[in-house]
Amino acid sequence: MAKTKQTGSAAQRRAQERQQRQRREEVRASALNKGKAPSKGPTIRKKDRSGLYMVIGVLALITAIIVVFYFVSRGPVSQTNTNPNLKPTPADATVLAQLTGVSQSTWETVGTGGLPKPFQVVGGQPPLKGPNGHPEFFYVGGEYCPNCAAERWAMINALSRFGTFKNVSQIQSYEDNVSTFSFEGSSYTSQYIDFVPKEILGNAIDASGQSYVSLDKLTAAEQQIFNKYNSGQTFPFVNINNTYIATAASYNPAVLLDSSGQPLSWETIASALTNTGSPITKGILGTANYMTAAICSVTNQQPGSVCNSPVIQQIQHSLNATSHTAGSSPLALAPASLRSRFMLP
Repeated sequence: MAKTKQTGSAAQRRAQERQQRQRREEVRASALNKGKAPSKGPTIRKKDRSGLYMVIGVLALITAIIVVFYFVSRGPVSQTNTNPNLKPTPADATVLAQLTGVSQSTWETVGTGGLPKPFQVVGGQPPLKGPNGHPEFFYVGGEYCPNCAAERWAMINALSRFGTFKNVSQIQSYEDNVSTFSFEGSSYTSQYIDFVPKEILGNAIDASGQSYVSLDKLTAAEQQIFNKYNSGQTFPFVNINNTYIATAASYNPAVLLDSSGQPLSWETIASALTNTGSPITKGILGTANYMTAAICSVTNQQPGSVCNSPVIQQIQHSLNATSHTAGSSPLALAPASLRSRFMLP
């Protein structure tokens, strides 16, 4: 009995020792688990996108600059012109008297003024008759145009030899501020020639900021003539009886500016017309003499007091001797946006 009891006690002790060892292992494992950091898995490094964002920002800025430049460059020249003389006022009576009253001896002395022939002679076309049945002097231009500004001085002088103007206004052109006149709202009477002026573009920018305001509108017949003889759609355009065509300025408008590029006054320009050696006089009266010779050719040399002048006869002969291709002088091309707006294709 004693032996059996000893054996059972030894077995119990061994079992207790195993349980104690197991509990100690569990306690130790639990202690280790509490101090161990949880696993985070594989580390993923974030990509640095700051360089990409910088490139995108630079490209956006460049695009914005290009867009702004594009729209600014589409606008007409000198959009900020605040010159008060852009608005028409009644022409100074003294200036008009000086311009229309140049003596015949003076303009005969000037002759052509050394200018090249401004007209192309067109043959075989039906005569262009004006509203009163006389040969027509048809003019198309724009108030903003400096080349038109120069040409109006010559037109007024030449046409005053055949008739009378009323209600002419004075302005300075939007571009280059050249002192000139406007035919908008004016009238002209003559027993020899019908003057039909069309200022189709004005002297101010319209609400869009991209075009000049519109004034006169060409009739369908006038538009057809303009397109037929003026494929380049240049200003000024002059058609005398479908015989003499000019599609460019006859002289350089720069002669109407001072040495620093500032506009000469109307009074200064008009006063210079007594000086036959002045570039102003040569430009204005030389062009006017060419116009006079062309008009005399279509009015059957009337009036004789003007057309029988040896100087006019000589110029007339030179005009008809050979055909001159118009457009070699400085010209004003109507802006593309305006051509598409006002001209037929």
